[in-house]
Amino acid sequence: MANRDEEFPLPERTPENPFGGIVEDRLGGQMKITTYVDYFHTMYKAQYFQPFDPYLDCVVLFHPGLGHPASSHEWEQTLPLLLETKVPIITTGYTQWDMERDINWVREKCAGEFDILLEPGENIFRSLRWDLNDLDPHDVSCGNWGLWAFRGKRYEAMYKDS
Repeated sequence: MANRDEEFPLPERTPENPFGGIVEDRLGGQMKITTYVDYFHTMYKAQYFQPFDPYLDCVVLFHPGLGHPASSHEWEQTLPLLLETKVPIITTGYTQWDMERDINWVREKCAGEFDILLEPGENIFRSLRWDLNDLDPHDVSCGNWGLWAFRGKRYEAMYKDS
């Protein structure tokens, strides 16, 4: 949404809405979908979301480009903090290759510190419209083509009989 002010004007940042959150929709009394235009690690460090509930909360990353060379540096601070929440992180990708690149980047940066909750695969709810890259007509993608989910590793307490 950044750089699209004429099409999608960003809300004014106020004491009640310091990070420019946009409430997209409320689905009954149980679910609220909000889009934030600030970095997650900025809001996390300000303790804007705490406490997290791993049973009721989740984070959705729509084709985030975790492993893309042009954007992976922006995720360096965010990924460890996302994993620290222990909430499900649902992630999509434009293509299988895009999704695998993201998965490999997460494995490289956080090996052993996360659990896969949903094995990577094609998203049956993906966009049905195929997009062509004007600069490379062989580059065909589809919004939210793939889907996978992970979370920070949970270390359960084990009681030992004495």
